[in-house]
Amino acid sequence: MLVVAGTRPESIKLAPVVWALDTDRALHAVVVNSGQHAGAVRTAFEEFGVRRNVELDPLPPLPNLLASFEHLRTELHAVIARFRPRCVLVQGDTLTSYAAAVAGRDSGCSVAHVEAGLRTESATEPFPEEWFRRRIARLADVHFAPTHAAVAHLRAEGIPAATIHRTGNTGIDSLRWALDRLDAKPLPAKTQRGRVLITLHRRENHDRNADIVCRALLRLSALRPDLTMIFPVHPNPRVAEPIRRRLGAHPAFDLVAPMPYREFIATAVDSALIISDSGGIQEEAPHLGTPLLVPRCNTERPEAIATGFVRLVAVDERMIVTAAQAALARPRVRAIPIDGNAPFGAGDAAQRIASVLRTAMIERAIA
Repeated sequence: MLVVAGTRPESIKLAPVVWALDTDRALHAVVVNSGQHAGAVRTAFEEFGVRRNVELDPLPPLPNLLASFEHLRTELHAVIARFRPRCVLVQGDTLTSYAAAVAGRDSGCSVAHVEAGLRTESATEPFPEEWFRRRIARLADVHFAPTHAAVAHLRAEGIPAATIHRTGNTGIDSLRWALDRLDAKPLPAKTQRGRVLITLHRRENHDRNADIVCRALLRLSALRPDLTMIFPVHPNPRVAEPIRRRLGAHPAFDLVAPMPYREFIATAVDSALIISDSGGIQEEAPHLGTPLLVPRCNTERPEAIATGFVRLVAVDERMIVTAAQAALARPRVRAIPIDGNAPFGAGDAAQRIASVLRTAMIERAIA
């Protein structure tokens, strides 16, 4: 199994899959760092104890997404030719996932898509994530869907039912692993604390939208001078530069480097509020008991909204401030347990994925 990761979230969600593959005598994982965000992938996999078999050079600065895609596809073609895997495993909706899926299909490999079937109501937004995941669905032979809704989306698009497997989300496997290693677990009805945790990185929130979010945060800080704002800043210059320019000198803001996963989860547990455009945090927040505001126009994770812990808010200064104040004023409620009733699964998705792959490889060998 060629397991390809290019971003930190991919690495976090693929680490449990690598563990599951490596404990199965019928399967073997070859782990590739595509170079898209080379340092972040290396650091994340190291935290989870996952070795990388292939470390591609960092993705060079290229003029557009198409050029970056062509570069990654060429590099991954060479890796596939070297290892000749039975299956190429991709995760989510990133440039690396799409390039690896195309390279796998070009090379005659089976393609398995982890976190398949997520959709917004728009075929083009958010771009490029929505575009990538819909294209990957046309390339994949096996679809590991995290939720009932994801299964329904794939079926509605004509994907054969026999190729779709509802497994839960492997991000919950990683979250359970992290929570088991925290000194303190999420507690019910904690008193409000004076920390807000913020992340911002998606392409839709570059440039003007990043500036709007920064203005909202400054206004919130003026209204609530008791708050400390912890902001792990994404290394992308289009994100980092406006954030550091607008917030770097303000005493309420602690702009830090991206945190190790366990440190981030511990910080999120002990925060009064999270403001983030991340997809993965939408899955995590209900199990942390921390309210989350998502500054985006839509989400591919309506299950998170349904929990009551996650609220979608337009990228508008007034609306973000109003929503943040309301969230901070509400009493803390009990976190949702990670069990069979949880919206994104019970934390056993990786084992389910390995079981499906083992069966598929054995059936193919017999045939």
